[in-house]
Amino acid sequence: MLNKILYYWKNKKFFFLKKTDNKSGAATYNYINVNFLIKKKIFTIYFKQNCYRQFDSYLFKKKKLSIHNQLQIICKPIPINFLTIYKNSLYFFKNIFFIKDNWKSPLLGAKGLGYEVIYNNIEISQITIFFFFGNKKLNIPILEITYGIDRINNFKKTNFIKEKFFSLDNIFNKFSIKKILFLYNQCLLNFKNKNIFISYFFFIKITNNFNLIDEFYLSNNYNRIKIINLIKIISKNIIKKIND
Repeated sequence: MLNKILYYWKNKKFFFLKKTDNKSGAATYNYINVNFLIKKKIFTIYFKQNCYRQFDSYLFKKKKLSIHNQLQIICKPIPINFLTIYKNSLYFFKNIFFIKDNWKSPLLGAKGLGYEVIYNNIEISQITIFFFFGNKKLNIPILEITYGIDRINNFKKTNFIKEKFFSLDNIFNKFSIKKILFLYNQCLLNFKNKNIFISYFFFIKITNNFNLIDEFYLSNNYNRIKIINLIKIISKNIIKKIND
């Protein structure tokens, strides 16, 4: 199925890019990807890349990251009939449907409209149209389509009850506000020393740690608001430097 999807986008004149791993989060957060999306005005690309998640894990051992294989399609400008084009890429699946799921990231200064794509009660893909990126409103929106390769290829084999159960193991790792503040200091120190790439790396780790504990420990309280404000402040400066 993956080969069929790759062949489909190749026939649509999209260019395949070889990408390096970003071992701190989603493929979207890769420093190279962020740099590319900000600076290029016209592009139609697709690439495969691992996505590392702490919480979305069905691994048996604690303190291990779950590794998901992703195929990403990114383009600007967006084709008018992009949904039809997308559906045709999954012609071998019948009865897929879309659930509205808008996406935003204070790390990237990005937000947009989006959909989860559901097949057989499982999310197999995500579609997002970015209207903001790098804390700036885009004159030309960016389309990102992400395929969950593991789920598309193995949705009949994957035990999703086990996946959800063992994801709870990771909740009991000792993440704390102190660790986030330590990472923030490291991020800020490298930023002041003009080590933008290292600063960005620490900032991704801040976001990952925050997302991990936010669901359970920080909901709707002062600490949560304080950390989000810190994220927004430093992200604007980092994205600006990348853009320069």
